[in-house]
Amino acid sequence: MSLLDRKLLRDIDAMRGQVLTIALLVAAGVAVFVGSVSTYDSLRDGCERFYATARFPQIFVALKRAPLSIVARLNAIAGVAAVEPRIVREVIVDWPSASLPVSARMVSLTHAGDEPLARLHLRRGTAPAPGVAGTAAINEAFAEANGMKPGEDVRVLLNGRVQGFRISGIALSPEYVYAVKPGLPIPDDRLYAILWVDRSAAEAAFDMKGAFNDAVISLAPGADPKPVIAALDRLLEPYGSVGAVERRDQPSNRFLEDELNQQKVMSITIPFIFFGVAAFLLNGALGRLVAAQREQIAALKALGFPTFELTLHYLKLVAVIVLIGSALGIAAGVAFGEAMISSYHGFFRLPDLPFRLTPWSAAVGIAISLAAASLGVLTALRNVVSLAPAVAMRPAAPLSFRRSWMEALLPAKTINPRRIMILRNMAGRPLRSMLTVVGIAFAVPMMVLGTFWRDAIDQMIDVQFNMVERGNTMVTFPHPLDRAIVRDLSRLPGVLAVEGQRIVPVRLRAGHRTYLTSVIGLSTRDELRRPHDAALRPIEVSPEGITLTRRLSDRLGVTTGEIITVETMEGRRQKRDLPISASVDESIGMASYMEIDTLNRFTGEGAVVSAATMYVEPTALAALAQRFKNLPTIESVTMKAYTLSSFLDKIAGLVFVSAGILTVFAVIIAVGVVYNSARIGLQERAWELASLRVLGFTRGEVAGILFGEFAIEIALGIPIGLGLSQGVISLIARFHSNESFQIPAVIEPRTYLIAASVVLAAALASAYIVRRRVDQLDLVAALKTRE
Repeated sequence: MSLLDRKLLRDIDAMRGQVLTIALLVAAGVAVFVGSVSTYDSLRDGCERFYATARFPQIFVALKRAPLSIVARLNAIAGVAAVEPRIVREVIVDWPSASLPVSARMVSLTHAGDEPLARLHLRRGTAPAPGVAGTAAINEAFAEANGMKPGEDVRVLLNGRVQGFRISGIALSPEYVYAVKPGLPIPDDRLYAILWVDRSAAEAAFDMKGAFNDAVISLAPGADPKPVIAALDRLLEPYGSVGAVERRDQPSNRFLEDELNQQKVMSITIPFIFFGVAAFLLNGALGRLVAAQREQIAALKALGFPTFELTLHYLKLVAVIVLIGSALGIAAGVAFGEAMISSYHGFFRLPDLPFRLTPWSAAVGIAISLAAASLGVLTALRNVVSLAPAVAMRPAAPLSFRRSWMEALLPAKTINPRRIMILRNMAGRPLRSMLTVVGIAFAVPMMVLGTFWRDAIDQMIDVQFNMVERGNTMVTFPHPLDRAIVRDLSRLPGVLAVEGQRIVPVRLRAGHRTYLTSVIGLSTRDELRRPHDAALRPIEVSPEGITLTRRLSDRLGVTTGEIITVETMEGRRQKRDLPISASVDESIGMASYMEIDTLNRFTGEGAVVSAATMYVEPTALAALAQRFKNLPTIESVTMKAYTLSSFLDKIAGLVFVSAGILTVFAVIIAVGVVYNSARIGLQERAWELASLRVLGFTRGEVAGILFGEFAIEIALGIPIGLGLSQGVISLIARFHSNESFQIPAVIEPRTYLIAASVVLAAALASAYIVRRRVDQLDLVAALKTRE
């Protein structure tokens, strides 16, 4: 073993605390990068594999009723590869143990689950056999939530009569990876099921012999979906088509793509921030570490060691630290990714979703860490080796101490020799002091980034479930009913307020941009659903135009006052150009609003409602829910408590897993920054502190001088970091919002307090460790280093 290699081992042993904390900085950056990228790739791969094996269609269309004879004309459309006609209906499930009505989507099968398109993936049991009308397959999410197994019976209300089905199998479908009830943004697996039955059963139940009301279409390779959709809409409009949609707008796929896009953004933005901060700190820490060994480097040069060997020696030190950190980071990244994928298992129903490490992410993480660390070392090393050995072995030129601007800010009575030493040492090394302050400042937004998610979730809940949706129960009807139903509902026991709504599926068009959504008709006097603007002020819907959520306006590229085309997708398929009267902010979904009378005149249906929002006495909710289960006019019931519970379980739970892991990495960075700043500060000033001890200063006084600088740097760094936090969070919230959810850039005072407290705690712990080093300082050895 060479002399320099022995020195390397001794240096690592002597600086093991610093080596470990610097390696942890590397580990934090590598872990977030590797974990985020690999999670995205694993989720994308699992989705694409399922879509491919299950033959997921490219176009979906729902209609009232069309004869099977028209399928040949659909197949003849240029670009169409295959058409699968089906019968799909929303039904009520008679589920005695459920506190609320259970609804389901019934989908017909023609090939025992091995469909040409949207093929079932059976988890257990079998699909309904052709020609057998009394069996059904059920989706896995509902089966697990309700403890169902093959062989059990389920009772379904079909056209006013109850029919029993024997569960033959538990299945997954690419159409229902994220199975959500129409009109709701969040799935509730306890109250919504997917039932697949043989076509003969669906035909008999809904009087659809020789007809269909739903179709899925696959395209020929390279075919453009837009002309195909236009042709489908022309052909199927007489049969009540609500408009064909591309795969990207299919509800389950839309949410899955939103999550994939958000994960993709996360795999870039958050690792970029973590890596950027870690690389900056790594550069500075290793640069100062090398600079502190100036005399050793000069002595080695004087003994004949060439510059190349010295450079290689310090690059080996870098390599050892980075490899230790990278090994820890890759292991932590795998654990991070596995935790994220595990949280997705109950969220997205895919047959196979293993976590797979993306090899290039580990290679890139190591390369970036090596580059950042090497840059800091080479910069510091160049400054030393450029000097002649005799010059480098001498102490660095004394600082030019003079009265600084910081002293001028303090009252004369507060100035004493120790404080003058602290202030003039900081003023004499402005770059080092500034970099230390910046490093500490960067630690604060890292903590905020890991902990602000709870604030964002709380804000989303407050805005959506308290400000916008103020009722606690919502019912929908199977078809639009006369507004008198609102009066009837108000007479039910425990009902304190009822407001009717008209919900109409529409296609919004602005130039070449279109979007399928629903327009909600509200009265200007409504109190139970109140849209809010960006300042969270309630606004009334205008009787003259249409109100859009801000994200929907952005999607269409329009602003308030501009004209868009609104086309209803049911009934008479009316079309009208309307001005955008206002823009509102909502956390969940991308809805639009119109005044209910204006909307009813638009559709030409008179004074009707299709849903009602109620505020029910909390003690009466259970009894009212049971009563709703027996009312044929009620298609579905949604209670805010259940929706909120599902939101916290599904969305918030997923977010909190990621946030908790990021918080751990943020704490590591905060501790690493603060500890290394204090430890390297001691190493740089060991000779000065030993001189003061020889001159009669006590251990406490010497430590006070060192920690005085440190305290000022902490006091400056934390407020700067708190100021940076809002900018970082605003950037993250902007990139992480999607069509399904908008992440608010909200930071509560408690989050700032937690971030500042963690940095302060790290500072106190570091001060304790460094104080012990000061007390154990070998005065003779420290003073000999300058001889």
